[in-house]
Amino acid sequence: MLSIGNIYRAVRHLSGSGSCGLVFADAHLNVISTLNHKQTHLTRMRKHTQKLFGAFLLVLLASSLQAQYKGIVIDAADKSSLPGAVIQAEGTGTTAMTDMDGNWSLDVPKGTEISISFVGYVSKSIILGDQKDLRIALSYDQASSTLDEVVVVGYGTQKKSNVTGAISSVKSEDLEDLQLPRLETALQGRTSGVQVLQNSGAPGAASVVRIRGTSSINGSNPLYVVDGVIIGGGIDFLNPNDIETIEVLKDAASAAIYGARGANGVIIVTTKNGSRAKGMEVNFSSYQGVQNAWKQLPVLNSREYGTIQNEMAAAAGQSIPYPNAAELGEGTNWQSHVFNPNAIMRSTDFSISGASDKGSYFSSVSYFDQDGIVAEGKSNFSRLSARLNTTTKANDRLTVGWNVAYTHNESQTVAENTEFGSPLGRALNMDPLTPLYETDPTVLAGSPYTSGGSLRGNLVRDAGGIYGISNRVTSEIVNPVAAYQIANNYGWSDKIVNNTYAEYEIAEGLKARTSMGVDLAFYGGNGFTPSHYLNATNFLDTNLVYSNFNRAFTWIWDQTITYTKDFGDHHFDGLVGHSAQEVQGRYLGGSKRDVPVSTYDGATIDYARNEVSEQVYGGYWERYAIESYFARANYDYKGKYVATAVMRADASSNFGSNYRWGYFPSLSAGWNIHMEDFWVYDNVNQLKLKAGYGLNGNDAAGSLEYASTIVGGRSYTFGRDEVLVNGTAPAQVANPDLRWESVSQFNVGIEMRAFDWLTVNADFFNRVTNDMKTRIPLPDYIGNDAPTANIGTMLNRGVDLELGYDKTFGKDFRFGASANLSFLKNEVVLLGNESGFLTGQTWGPQGLEITRITEGEAIGHFYGFRTDGIFQTQDDVFAHTGGENGDTLQPGAVAGDFRFVDVNGDGVIDADDRTVIGNPTPDFTAGLNIDMSYKNWDFTVFGQGVFGNDIYNATRRYDLPTANMTGAALDRWTGEGTSNSYPRLTFQDDNMNFARSSDFYVEDGSFFRIKNLQIGYNISGDIADKLMLRKMRIYYAGSNLLTFTNYSGFDPEIGAGFGVDRGIYPQARVHSLGINVTFK
Repeated sequence: MLSIGNIYRAVRHLSGSGSCGLVFADAHLNVISTLNHKQTHLTRMRKHTQKLFGAFLLVLLASSLQAQYKGIVIDAADKSSLPGAVIQAEGTGTTAMTDMDGNWSLDVPKGTEISISFVGYVSKSIILGDQKDLRIALSYDQASSTLDEVVVVGYGTQKKSNVTGAISSVKSEDLEDLQLPRLETALQGRTSGVQVLQNSGAPGAASVVRIRGTSSINGSNPLYVVDGVIIGGGIDFLNPNDIETIEVLKDAASAAIYGARGANGVIIVTTKNGSRAKGMEVNFSSYQGVQNAWKQLPVLNSREYGTIQNEMAAAAGQSIPYPNAAELGEGTNWQSHVFNPNAIMRSTDFSISGASDKGSYFSSVSYFDQDGIVAEGKSNFSRLSARLNTTTKANDRLTVGWNVAYTHNESQTVAENTEFGSPLGRALNMDPLTPLYETDPTVLAGSPYTSGGSLRGNLVRDAGGIYGISNRVTSEIVNPVAAYQIANNYGWSDKIVNNTYAEYEIAEGLKARTSMGVDLAFYGGNGFTPSHYLNATNFLDTNLVYSNFNRAFTWIWDQTITYTKDFGDHHFDGLVGHSAQEVQGRYLGGSKRDVPVSTYDGATIDYARNEVSEQVYGGYWERYAIESYFARANYDYKGKYVATAVMRADASSNFGSNYRWGYFPSLSAGWNIHMEDFWVYDNVNQLKLKAGYGLNGNDAAGSLEYASTIVGGRSYTFGRDEVLVNGTAPAQVANPDLRWESVSQFNVGIEMRAFDWLTVNADFFNRVTNDMKTRIPLPDYIGNDAPTANIGTMLNRGVDLELGYDKTFGKDFRFGASANLSFLKNEVVLLGNESGFLTGQTWGPQGLEITRITEGEAIGHFYGFRTDGIFQTQDDVFAHTGGENGDTLQPGAVAGDFRFVDVNGDGVIDADDRTVIGNPTPDFTAGLNIDMSYKNWDFTVFGQGVFGNDIYNATRRYDLPTANMTGAALDRWTGEGTSNSYPRLTFQDDNMNFARSSDFYVEDGSFFRIKNLQIGYNISGDIADKLMLRKMRIYYAGSNLLTFTNYSGFDPEIGAGFGVDRGIYPQARVHSLGINVTFK
């Protein structure tokens, strides 16, 4: 083999000197000597020249054998470069490392074998040949990465293979190509045991999140922890593109580390810190879409409305109001005026990240803006957010970090899901005969447009004219467009979340960490209601301006010490810590009438002139504080047998001295069977059994709820004349023994991975809430409200199942699918009061009770009368008997009325026959995600389903018989055999067909929805290089494209979140185009 030493010796032998430099110097002198003196020296010069030429040829030969190779290392999937990959020449010790762009070079001879490796990827070996410029693609090592994956477990991390609790994870890779207006949607349908349902389709609206069901009648929202800071007041400040991982702690064993606040599960969000950046990365992403209502409800047109109104009048013995009903035409389609077509949604995000051996950084700025599909110009949301995360290794022992985020939100809102004035509720109930604008001079000259013979000055109008006013439908049902035109409700918020930490390695395996987190929020709203006249019960003679301002401040200080040690095959790591948190806030607001302006701009309370109308309020929150001590120990033997024990003690200011402290332990264990020596099934990469039991707490008590506080507004009579005097009195009876609600949970599960491409996870759980807070009934003569006591019990049990498939076929095609399924059974076991139930939601001005919480039933079940079809003839009425004497149960009914069931068999249809008529809690939920790629193309479709739940459809005002109806009324009973589900219509409903809560209003709420579909094209490789890009993806995305359901309302998903649909704000169907770019 040629080397520098061999070349050196050859040149020295040929030249007869010690170096090449001397050879050239000797030749130079000989040439000069020959020219100036003797011709005989030419022969000697010629000999030296021949020697030099021979040496030169030898050097060229060596150079040709020691060739320079170069190239680039890329990700086989997305074709992005891999900086930091190691290229090693076998047998020579020569190595190289790729630069920020993935480039490398190596001087080795032809035929040398080189190996290329990068952390988390499958290594590759090749033998160098004639090609000198190489493009090497490494594939992601799915199998090893899954086994070695690290998950966040609260105050630390743990290898997934050693986790013994029920934890679901969502990674940034799962989210980077999705359009996520809010964080909660990242979990929707992607994790078993987690139900995420939109409670509104309004821009910026939050979602209902339930982890393994509803655990308490006092609230079941999970605890959110963002970069170690416990967040209050919502998580809408988060930019979804900043998320690195989301961990959901579902069982008590994993959530016990959060003690008193982990009863409803914990969602841990970790934001990006740049540590995974390939050199310095500059990313830009943007998308813009158009939104439209995916559904409009069929309602009666003017002709149908007039016909049915005539029928109702005739059935009641009244004169018909519309003799020429057939000539009324189509009338006004109020939904078309309320919905906002082609509403815009857009997002832009810019980030810079980088990493080195000294630390990492991530910074981002993003802007999101969404117009609503309801009430154009009055429903919108925007979010401006900025983030800076840094991690610095000050030295070999000290690491410091800083995470700070700022968000500014603005929104406009309209009323929703209420029978008392939402735009869609009014659109469904407003009669179609009333026009959007009234243009008939004859009509404008009469009531209700005039007062005292003159046109009202406060009629609602715009460039289109004067908005129409109905003289048929009254109460809160007014022209919906006119109503939202005068609504000016603006909300805003500014939020700063900061976490600063330092970690110091005291000795090998022993680390101390301290962190200080701050959550500072300012939020409020402003509004202006101009003078207006909508109908006789909805008017305002003098305009009104109002405003409110709030400040919330939370600090949390955590200190932990961790220790890790291996004793041969035994591994141990432990954690002890202390945490202190305090929450406080202030609020201020007011309103005043008569501002000398007619629009929102410039309307302030200071300018209002009506001093009598001024109202001001303000104050501060009762301070909430909690102090905690906690410890965790993890043990494993050869990775086969793993166990975790947790203990946490919390003291909360929400409870008195008798029960201020609560203690929350957990114990869990696992067995990695595939690590055993007897395991011979090579195709099964992982098989783990696990089980755990733990106790969590819920301190969701009101401030000073354990005490007897003093309130005003209590009147006393004093003196001989019994003068009524305003005074104060105790608000409630004290209960110094009030304590935490405790949630115990047993979990057993199995995790398996086989063939490197199939995963199966299953968990079975039993979750019991004890000491649930309810109010003990007291006799009226006590004179105070009942105390709050810990006497309730609730049960949730179920199964969580997750399946995954991910496989590459050839070198160009990859197919992946994941599915999850969760079964849940909820039961209220004990309420502790004499009646065994609590009253739930009501409906309409009459306060019709439609839900209850009852012992032995699911929480919030629907409550009312059961129907058994419709009387087809009068003989059917007489035949419907009951009781000991066989009396007619509904003597006032006629053919066409509902046949109600005598549930208690007492021979009378009355309030005691009300019973369970539906359950809003789903039997099971499901999610399905399919993603595939072929060369540079990718395709993803995601669907979510909820099954076995009911929705109470309360969209029509039953108390207003002249209100419009949906198209279902066209299939009403009109004679024998015409209908057995929709009763006759009449203005004299003596049978209370519609005025009773019954199963007539309860519908199947099951649905499956294609939540997201994307088609993308990735530009990488040579094309990306020419554009100075690392990678670029352009894509189409569609949201809520298809919904399969039998529910007749606007949106079964939002209906499932509420349980009762009063005219909800539906989700939009969205079509959008987007681009993601990573620059070099």
